[in-house]
Amino acid sequence: MISTPISCTSDYYSGSDFDYDDDVVKAAPQHHCSLNDTNIILQTLIQNQYQQSSSNISSTNKIQQSIQLLKLVQEYDLSNEIFIRANAILHKFLLSTKCVNNIDVSILIACLSLSTKLSQHSTHSSIPLFNSDSLILNENMICNVLEWDIDMITPINYIEAMLLHVTDSSIRDRVRELTYELIVLCLTDVRCIDLSSDSLAMSCLLMTSELLDCCEIIPKQIFLYIQDKNSLFETSLIFIRQILVNILQK
Repeated sequence: MISTPISCTSDYYSGSDFDYDDDVVKAAPQHHCSLNDTNIILQTLIQNQYQQSSSNISSTNKIQQSIQLLKLVQEYDLSNEIFIRANAILHKFLLSTKCVNNIDVSILIACLSLSTKLSQHSTHSSIPLFNSDSLILNENMICNVLEWDIDMITPINYIEAMLLHVTDSSIRDRVRELTYELIVLCLTDVRCIDLSSDSLAMSCLLMTSELLDCCEIIPKQIFLYIQDKNSLFETSLIFIRQILVNILQK
């Protein structure tokens, strides 16, 4: 898919101290903000992101459902953004229901349909697999199981917060497109299935910056504070980068 050489990102891996507010922020604001504002956004996202548990569903099962979902996305020419949001809805639904082994394509379609209602950067058409009554029933069932909390935190929230610092809209769109593509690769790889949204987002954004040779467009300071707060963060970045290098070189 991509043959661009991979360069080292070790310059990003260092610690720093920041102070944070306790306000709950679920999505990035739609305007330019300071580095300190971005750090507050990222920190509150981490504090409030949905923590997945694999207690009642295996990684194999989750990845199989994600791959099946991706096939539908590709079949109906939907965007990576829609997949990422739908995948988060699907996994939360799988963790919330006892019928893990009875998920059929109608549930996947409903997750995609709900995701299209949340998408911000994607155009889409209707998904013509089921009649409207069936789709509405499945959407309502999923929303009821999830207590109508379908706009959960995904890697997209982190990416959009960091992209506020890219003022050139054409570059921002290119970075967004490739970063979302890399996130999809991770979300459909069993080695990444239980990694956090912040690690996935930042690792994929760093990789995108390398592949597009535009490392300077994202201020390095926004990558610094998490390592100081989480000793496993640098390890996660390196781990995800190795997986992406392996996938891209195939």
